[in-house]
Amino acid sequence: MKKLISVILASMVASGLVACGSGSAPATNASTTAAAAIATEEKSSESAAASGDNVDIENTYSWNVAMNVAESTLNYKFYEVFKNDIESRSGGKITLNLFPNGQLGGDAEQLQSLMDGTVQFSTTITSGMTSTIPQYGLFDLPNAFTNVEMMRKVEDNAELLDALNKASADKGIHLMGMTDAGFRELTSNKEIHSLNDLSGLKIRVIDNPYHQLYWTSLGAATTTMDFNEVYSSLQQKVIDAEENPYMNITANKFYEVQPYIIETNHLGHIMVFTMNKALYDSLPDNVKALIDECAEEALKETRAAADEAIIGYKKTIEDNGSQIIKLDDSVLAEMQAKAQPVYDKVRTDLGSDLVDTFLKAVDEAK
Repeated sequence: MKKLISVILASMVASGLVACGSGSAPATNASTTAAAAIATEEKSSESAAASGDNVDIENTYSWNVAMNVAESTLNYKFYEVFKNDIESRSGGKITLNLFPNGQLGGDAEQLQSLMDGTVQFSTTITSGMTSTIPQYGLFDLPNAFTNVEMMRKVEDNAELLDALNKASADKGIHLMGMTDAGFRELTSNKEIHSLNDLSGLKIRVIDNPYHQLYWTSLGAATTTMDFNEVYSSLQQKVIDAEENPYMNITANKFYEVQPYIIETNHLGHIMVFTMNKALYDSLPDNVKALIDECAEEALKETRAAADEAIIGYKKTIEDNGSQIIKLDDSVLAEMQAKAQPVYDKVRTDLGSDLVDTFLKAVDEAK
């Protein structure tokens, strides 16, 4: 596993692009191109690295994976690990064809194709699911997690996964699992140490009512804009701040125009891995079990890769002169308390039973 993680990280560093469907990467230089070549060469030798025993499968299957992200993203790396494992353990009876960079359409088109079975697998982030399956809005409840380990226990909570899978099933989707790229953080052109420092801060947020309500509840002024406009708007001081996971902050070089990165840890940047439910239900039990096992292994390796990558992202930010500010726990608790209007709205929109299931998972993860 460690060697495969190193391959994943080399590829991510080589491309400089780790955003989840957002923004363009900086151009690569000679050293990063070399790293990419090494990663590609080593990856072929790792393709047979299976997480368990081979499975005797009667039929052959060829499945397509639609992604609106680049090969360097953690979303892609999940399916790369999954592909290598399932093809090896099936003795070549199963093949996965990966289509990154929106080759099979944008997020909306891919989700529709997944539901109608035109493609068999897909991936996005939780906020990319909410327009079709509102229940994924649970992960827009702010400051619910105090650390990554706690967040991942919730991602794996059996009762919560069952509730989300039931909601997904209504749309013809089977949830294979979730993982994350750490937390979303605030970048700013001024130091932030307390809630008072957020007053009047003009921050670009995702076009999501829960995100907007959160920041306005904290006293900030929110605006939405196309992701490709964010860098120039920060540079020209049209906006004061934005929020993203470390991978997006680094890939899009926001540290060049934002001297402060504040660890608000307000939301997890949680990725969702899905397949067509009718296909999953139609498969023999041993093939279903193989899918489940390979997905579990891919989640473990993607999480390990994310953790190592975040260490590198932070170093890049600090090496370029920006300061990372860690907020006091009391400030984070105050932020969650001020976010109560978001909790109330999510409860109204999604129902108390589902919200209570999520909060129970959070409590059990402490």
